[in-house]
Amino acid sequence: EMAELIISMVPNVDLIRMVSSGTEACMSAIRLARGYTGKNKIIKFEGHYHGHADSFLVKAGSGVATFNIQTVPGVTAGVANDTLTAPYNDLDAVKKLAAEHKGQIASIIVEPVAGNMGCILPQAGFHEGLRKLCDEEGIVFIFDEVMTGFRLAPGGAQEKLNIKADLVTYGKVIGGGMPVGAFGGKREIMQHIAPLGNVYQAGTLSGNPIAMIAGYTMLKELKSNPSIYKELEEKTIYLKDGLDAVLKAWGQPFVINQFGSMISIHFSDHPVTDFASAVSANNDLFKKYFHAMLKRGIYLPPSAFESWFLNNALTKEDLDKTIETTKESLKEL
Repeated sequence: EMAELIISMVPNVDLIRMVSSGTEACMSAIRLARGYTGKNKIIKFEGHYHGHADSFLVKAGSGVATFNIQTVPGVTAGVANDTLTAPYNDLDAVKKLAAEHKGQIASIIVEPVAGNMGCILPQAGFHEGLRKLCDEEGIVFIFDEVMTGFRLAPGGAQEKLNIKADLVTYGKVIGGGMPVGAFGGKREIMQHIAPLGNVYQAGTLSGNPIAMIAGYTMLKELKSNPSIYKELEEKTIYLKDGLDAVLKAWGQPFVINQFGSMISIHFSDHPVTDFASAVSANNDLFKKYFHAMLKRGIYLPPSAFESWFLNNALTKEDLDKTIETTKESLKEL
């Protein structure tokens, strides 16, 4: 029932396999892409985080970026050499990698709206260009929707951006916060997973009943009440506008990135469009902002490299308090 519910909500997913985490979902999707194509290399984007599997810990975001660990001990050179990286939103760099390693790339994996280096939006034409490149080169296009799946729309980023990926991955969102993950996609690719095919994947706790009923309950609510997405976006825009006014009055450089119910503040004097521009912002100032807000009872994500996510339990009063508390906190920065 859970699998059927997901397939009914998400475009372009014919089959889905439950696993136990977002890391496992992304790791399994990469293995499947390699098994399906017979190729070994993958392309990921600087600052994107797809879990802690070895092949993903190359120029990764999230905690890896927060702790400034860009070369992870324990990841072998052989594994790292099969992971190619490009700046997010730089289609030419991806095309260059594809040309330099022609016929060797199994998949391109991307956070469709980046959330592990702060919220960073895809620029116009970027995903369309990736989709076209994958079609031309026989590369499996993977959307890591651990953050965006069922958050931006019932059909996730695929629906919101009108882009069809070959495979999609999910994390705890499909279990209502319980430990769970899943990967799914086109039948012609998914049928290579055992027992239908020879790409092996298994897990004792995959699809465990507690996570499944929690996720089924939440997803059924989202499917029957799609107005939640409109309400969430309206609340996020309200917060963005309020923060924008307060920060402008403060007078120091800042950027607010927002998409759907994802939002983040970067203390930067230039647009934040990729990992390099996120890193070059004044992230020490963000740490001070975080602690000033925490002292006043507002608990934000503790790193500039983590997107904020709104939930629909937040009231206008909660948002007004966040805006006003930001105004107070800025006075001590």
